[in-house]
Amino acid sequence: MASKRLSNYQILECILEDDEESIIDSPDEDEGDDEVIQSDHNSESEESANETELEWSDDDNEPLSRHASKDSDSFYLSKKKCTKWAKEPPRTSVRVRRHNIMRETPGPKGAAKEIHTMSEAFFCMFSMDTVNLVLQQTNDYIKSIQGKFQRERDCKFLEYEELLAYLGLLYMSGVLRSSHLNFKDLWATDGTGIEFFQNTMSFNRFLFISRCVRFDDKNTRSERQKTDKLAAVREFTDLMNNNFINNYSASENVTLDEQLPAFRGRFSGVVYMPNKPTKYGIKHYALVDSATFYLLKFEIYAGVQPEGPYRMPNDTVSLVKRMTEPIWGTGRNVTMDNWFTSVPLTNTLLKDHQLTMVGTIRKNKPEIPTCFQPKRTRAEHSSLFGFQEDVTLCSYVPKKSKAVLLISSMHHDNKIVESEKKKPEIILYYNRTKGGVDTNDQMCANYNVGRRTKRWPMVIFYHLLNVAGINAYVIYKNKIDHGISRREFLKHLAVDLVKARQQTRATIPQLPRAVQKRLKRNAQVQDPSPTSRGGPSTTYKRCHICPRSKDKKIRFMCAKCHQQVCHDHSTMICDKCID
Repeated sequence: MASKRLSNYQILECILEDDEESIIDSPDEDEGDDEVIQSDHNSESEESANETELEWSDDDNEPLSRHASKDSDSFYLSKKKCTKWAKEPPRTSVRVRRHNIMRETPGPKGAAKEIHTMSEAFFCMFSMDTVNLVLQQTNDYIKSIQGKFQRERDCKFLEYEELLAYLGLLYMSGVLRSSHLNFKDLWATDGTGIEFFQNTMSFNRFLFISRCVRFDDKNTRSERQKTDKLAAVREFTDLMNNNFINNYSASENVTLDEQLPAFRGRFSGVVYMPNKPTKYGIKHYALVDSATFYLLKFEIYAGVQPEGPYRMPNDTVSLVKRMTEPIWGTGRNVTMDNWFTSVPLTNTLLKDHQLTMVGTIRKNKPEIPTCFQPKRTRAEHSSLFGFQEDVTLCSYVPKKSKAVLLISSMHHDNKIVESEKKKPEIILYYNRTKGGVDTNDQMCANYNVGRRTKRWPMVIFYHLLNVAGINAYVIYKNKIDHGISRREFLKHLAVDLVKARQQTRATIPQLPRAVQKRLKRNAQVQDPSPTSRGGPSTTYKRCHICPRSKDKKIRFMCAKCHQQVCHDHSTMICDKCID
């Protein structure tokens, strides 16, 4: 570089010598013209020298702009000189930017707009297709194990009403916060049990259903697992995802983060996350409404999938694009933490999908200027801002030697809220919208339906039941009752789900007399209809055919007229012989 500068100086001397000779040879020209000629040549030589000096950088041997000195006054440069951030914000006296205008009305949509009851809100999330899938696959599994049982009644097929009752018992156990309680205590007959569980089904039947619940065909699972690690729950999770997406339109702000249902068993997708309460579990990515905490979409992390249609890139840009697909082009804002955020992702979401983004960003990103990093020299509660055409970078010092970095494509100014800590508006906005997924997690934990299990599909099943309860509550509260608490909603939902089963169970003649009385009192079950079968009654009465002189009292009643009849005036007929 020194040799280049020397050659320019030599050229400059030659020019000056030529000028002097031309002046001597031209005595007629006056002195003023001589000064003009010299100044012109000097300016030309200085420009050529400046061009040579600014053409190369001493530090990186990389070409720089001619106006580098001016840029240093109005721009911040990243560490590798690859990104410029303007120090001054763009004009604010402009109309609202197109990407800040929301294009959808938030609230229930589709079938969720027509609900009237709590159970209808629930079936928008847990649709009939989902119920039929669980019912069919569970009965197929029961059929495959019936040979292992001596008594047929111990391995009966699962009925529709019974499956709904099973879900209702799970929700009621969550309301009672008994997820870590031994379930046998809920069926205790020593006065400490819960009537609601005893009236719905026996404890052994509940355990049997829990053992047999399946979501896919076990006979073809090994073949499907060659291309999908989540083959055991794939169809079930796809149905639930579609139900969540198709029945609700989110508000203007959504949150993208991770959830971790607890699990320590055998599964390739089990991860360790020390910052989560459960530490070990099956990681879910979740997109949640920041205002109502409705979960719009989820994706289960199963590690690296085998080659096939379910193998997706796990880099953050691809992941965020998959998760935000339901809200592309709607003008919403997505809030996320520094695990997801980057400058290229911010530009991609804005330009390709009309979504703004606000989030923290890690200080090791190549686009971050050095002066934005934590330094001891920076004053406490001070802020730095860098601006690009559609992106704003903010660095705030909450305390000495610490700095919080945020990036936003929604904010385009350096507004600071007047308070003791002088926080930028970007940080306050991030704090208001970052808690969507964490709050949804907390709501799941408050009334958790999960039970301890070694089967990872059941962990996903319990978690999605928790989410379905929250989503159904959001829809019902929006459409019907704005003041109902979530606990009351889940309690009444559980009662609605088990009601049909309790009514059917009350007609079973072999049911203990005390259970029948409770069912008739609590579920308001009417007396059996004339088409129901006969059998033992709950009371002893005189046979309506025998004369009064005999005073023969009997418990058995006729299946047609429902009057007590003795063995002398009755005939036993099996079910197959009844017309």
